[in-house]
Amino acid sequence: MLILPNQGPICIVFDALDECPNSTGTPSARQDVLSLVKWLSELPCSRLSVCVTSRPEADIEAILQPLAYHKVSLHSETGQKLDIANYIEWFVNADPIAHKWRNEDKQYVVEKLSERAEGM
Repeated sequence: MLILPNQGPICIVFDALDECPNSTGTPSARQDVLSLVKWLSELPCSRLSVCVTSRPEADIEAILQPLAYHKVSLHSETGQKLDIANYIEWFVNADPIAHKWRNEDKQYVVEKLSERAEGM
């Protein structure tokens, strides 16, 4: 695709890179993907765009930070946190077992799971 003449824009998306195994193998699957992203970013191809989504993990940020043309972080966004809390609340209220819980217990579960969701 990259060498075809008259090719339109090319977009490659790597979603949830943090979920790629970071095992002790040499190199790990995650390191292989990070190397590929780095290689793609160094290609002299103006019609190529690469998008990577991930939680902010040290090994990933160390490679991607210098390559990033544009960076967006959703981890501290109140809208995302609210969406997570709303989903958890809906699930707790819809679950037939949790439906029998006291309201205080439901609220406690919603608060704790929302706090610890870390954007997920």
